[in-house]
Amino acid sequence: MKIFAVVIGLLVPLVLISCGPKSDEQATLASTGASNSDYFVYVANGYPTASAMGVITKWTRTGSYVSTVADYSSSPGYFPQGLMSQTIGGQEKLLSLSLATTGRVDSLSPDGSSFNFFFENASGLVAGTHRIVGTNDSGYLISRSAGVERFTSAKTRVGAAARYGVSGTCAATAITGVAVATIGGTEYVMSSNAVATPNNKINLYTGATGACIVGAAPAGPAATMWPVDLEYVPSESKLFVLYYPFTAATSNAQIWSFDVTGAAINNGTLVFDDTLGEIAIISATPQNLSSALSYYTNGTEKFMMVGTSNNTVLKLNYSGGVLTKDTSFPFIYANVLARNISDIIVMDQ
Repeated sequence: MKIFAVVIGLLVPLVLISCGPKSDEQATLASTGASNSDYFVYVANGYPTASAMGVITKWTRTGSYVSTVADYSSSPGYFPQGLMSQTIGGQEKLLSLSLATTGRVDSLSPDGSSFNFFFENASGLVAGTHRIVGTNDSGYLISRSAGVERFTSAKTRVGAAARYGVSGTCAATAITGVAVATIGGTEYVMSSNAVATPNNKINLYTGATGACIVGAAPAGPAATMWPVDLEYVPSESKLFVLYYPFTAATSNAQIWSFDVTGAAINNGTLVFDDTLGEIAIISATPQNLSSALSYYTNGTEKFMMVGTSNNTVLKLNYSGGVLTKDTSFPFIYANVLARNISDIIVMDQ
């Protein structure tokens, strides 16, 4: 893996120029001498692939650039799509799902000191792979446009087709996000289908069997909104869904929370309305815009990081069942490293 020294030397000045004024949190840290090293934010630059740089970068809790953790220019055609963390051999690793003609998963050290191939599958990881999340049995779920693939902890594909695909009322024509929830001791899988009504659905599957429980557009979001990413947060017992509008929409991008039961996804609550248009531009194909939604808590802070189609990252604090902007400024300003955001993850190192 190349260190990306030449290119990053050109990019760092651009990043510094775009940092803008200090946020309130930055000013507080500076005045008190408090540490800013209790968590870091990792941003994958890889979707859409046509103009992506194909790098994974590391940022401090105040939105300052730290380093480039991975550079896929040494793997021509591959672009990072999804990120997750996992302890491997006693060390916390960053797993990167990347896509060329087919997909693969790599294991990275958070400090960028190592980059190792992890696994691939030419039958399951095909065009359209987008997200990777862990399962209850230490396996992996990987979303692709035609469904969600399941892999065991031994990296073996489960079945000869997408484990969670088109069946019953579940739609799988443009799957983007995927999430896992354990409710009453039973594992459930959810996916977002980012296409036009009536298929702009959230699918709910039985984790163990792959059977479709229900696929529907939950009550609340307008029919002109398409779910482009989602994340289930066990500590809040909520499913958070990021919606993008399309050309005919009269509303802005929005984030909704839902309750998940063994039978339905319901009780929708609008937790953030992007009235300033900071998250998404209006597009006829919102599923093709960059997007990311990532929740983090350290016991003191609770927030969502949102990767926007405007080449920025927003930090939204979560309190009282709603999300509010951390400051009036973006967490990461528009710059070449925040362009084409395919995923975001927050880790403690």
